[in-house]
Amino acid sequence: METGFSGEIEVRVLRRGREVARILRPLRTTPHGPVVKYKRQLWRVNGSSINLDDQSLEEAVTAAGPMAAVPPEPPPEDDRLQEGVAWAPVDRRLLVDAGPGTGKTYVACQRVAHLIREGIAPGRIWIVSFTRTAVHEIRNRLSGSLDEPSDAIAVRIATLDSHAWAMQSGFSSEAALTGSFNDNIEATTAQIRSNDEVQDYLMQRVAHLVVDEAQDIVGTRAELVEAMIDALSPDCGVTVFADRAQAIYGFTEESAVTGNEGDSSLLARLEEKGFEPAELSRVHRTSEPGLLKIFTEVRRKVLGEKGSALTRRPALRSEIERLAGNDLGAAREIRLAGLSADTLVLLRRRSDVLMVSGLSSEIPHRLRMSGLPPRVHPWIGEVLWNFTGRRITRAEFDERWLRQVPEAKGPDASGAAWNLLLETAGDSETVVDVHRLRTILARSNPPSLFTSREFGDAGPILGTIHASKGREADDVHLYLPPDDQDEESDLDEEIRVMFVGATRAKNRLFVGRSSSRGAGNLNGRVWRKMPQNGLQFEIGRAGDLDAPCLVGRAVFATDSEALAAQARLRKTPVMTKMYAHAVRELDYRYALRTGDDQERVCFLSRQLKDDLYSVTKTCGHRVQPGYLAYVRSIGVRTLAVQPEDPALERLHEPWRSSGIMLAPMLAGFGTTKFKGATG
Repeated sequence: METGFSGEIEVRVLRRGREVARILRPLRTTPHGPVVKYKRQLWRVNGSSINLDDQSLEEAVTAAGPMAAVPPEPPPEDDRLQEGVAWAPVDRRLLVDAGPGTGKTYVACQRVAHLIREGIAPGRIWIVSFTRTAVHEIRNRLSGSLDEPSDAIAVRIATLDSHAWAMQSGFSSEAALTGSFNDNIEATTAQIRSNDEVQDYLMQRVAHLVVDEAQDIVGTRAELVEAMIDALSPDCGVTVFADRAQAIYGFTEESAVTGNEGDSSLLARLEEKGFEPAELSRVHRTSEPGLLKIFTEVRRKVLGEKGSALTRRPALRSEIERLAGNDLGAAREIRLAGLSADTLVLLRRRSDVLMVSGLSSEIPHRLRMSGLPPRVHPWIGEVLWNFTGRRITRAEFDERWLRQVPEAKGPDASGAAWNLLLETAGDSETVVDVHRLRTILARSNPPSLFTSREFGDAGPILGTIHASKGREADDVHLYLPPDDQDEESDLDEEIRVMFVGATRAKNRLFVGRSSSRGAGNLNGRVWRKMPQNGLQFEIGRAGDLDAPCLVGRAVFATDSEALAAQARLRKTPVMTKMYAHAVRELDYRYALRTGDDQERVCFLSRQLKDDLYSVTKTCGHRVQPGYLAYVRSIGVRTLAVQPEDPALERLHEPWRSSGIMLAPMLAGFGTTKFKGATG
């Protein structure tokens, strides 16, 4: 039976008059009307539902006898392009050019669905992405695309760093969480190249590899992906999605070392291996005329590279501003109060995000930037902070949920939470291994099942353009730095960054101007020297808090003092005017106190103190500031400690035994002043 593809539709699945599932499927046009595929059969769509009590289309056609064939209308060109990728033979090796909004995630999910229908076990399909955002998006949408939604759990979806760690830890007794991400990537690549067991593992375990955001995989990560592909069975298919116009990480990290950008690019390596080119061209994200021109015509100019970047950058910026048609003015004039919760407010530089966040400290908002700690859902800490056993039963969990989770939303919420724990650390349907859970949650990148995509609980999303990769919103407020800034940066990359920010919008794009002031950067932490010996210093990066900072015996004299501090976080997760002061008895580490009653909340880490001292010397001063004002918490998160971590010995009970606690979500610039003369 011939069918034509008519786009994607959400369908309610009915049986005996009740909804039993909700699925996302390609809508097909047939001589017998619109249909979707479910449980390996075609079903007629009535409104937005299918009824399993009716006959499937195949059964109905068989019962009716032969019918005169009515040839379907040929599908649109873009539908053929999507089908060509999604339904390509399973052993095909494709390099797919997919611009923003062209349905890449949809096609990737349909590709996986096709692979499973063709007999590939879900657990032998690996999906690798550059960003956690893309991993989150694919994971959320995959189950709705599969004939058996439960198959999505078995598909191996993770960032490249997570896949690397899993392979390294599985085959090396010397694998460690310490060291840089690049160290782990290089160690894994060496393992694949030299270890026959690892090569056999990949050959046996991977039947199809999907690589997302390949334009940003460069240098050591490109070497790792190439090594993985080389180790695969010759009949193992590979589907790679990329958009060169969105390469905003690619040519900064490695080009200075290699002297040749092409040497470090995964795309160049795959082209040399003879990957078959394919493309997705139709923009589905928006139908607004101005935005469509940005997605298509501006993209062609970004890729065209005619003329110097020095002249192309202001010209393309002017064109984006003209096509957007909405002028925002300066970033300092941002008012978050009137924006909807799904609005994206994007700035080029981290320091500008922190400035705007500080100016809007009384307005709930969420942050999206690199370098922030993972926001593990606070309900885990609320339920398990004082659980000291190795394993917890479902009955114990439910009782704790009702007693300890604020505003608990009944048994359904408790059941959903329990299922998450069960999926990653379950011993049986009624028992979860808490030690295994702690080991998983203590990773630098815990599973997205347990984390929120943004840092914060409510309000519009404020973030950098880089961190918005893979996101979209109806309304996007984009603030760009003056064209005369970033003279030393890669101007071609700056053009691509600008394009990425502009193509996050689905309905409306507003363009404004960010600050012309630069900022210092120390290991990713930004700071600004202010007039009259003032300093703005970023607080809230990963590593600024650890377990001993929160409930350690060195910073709280008694268990009850630590208990009071944790209770304070549960009661008042949002605090906008906290104050940190150096404590001489603790080597001038900073104690963080509430702004009203000066109650101690926690201490800041030694790493933060050392970074502040380095900035002090860079600014020409000898004496480190004694305080940091206007420190903010925008919510709480769970912090877990691995069962074998020696830091547990430095904690008060019950956290020494439970290994789980709450931590404030610190964010923004702390402000201070230097004392004395420079020199």
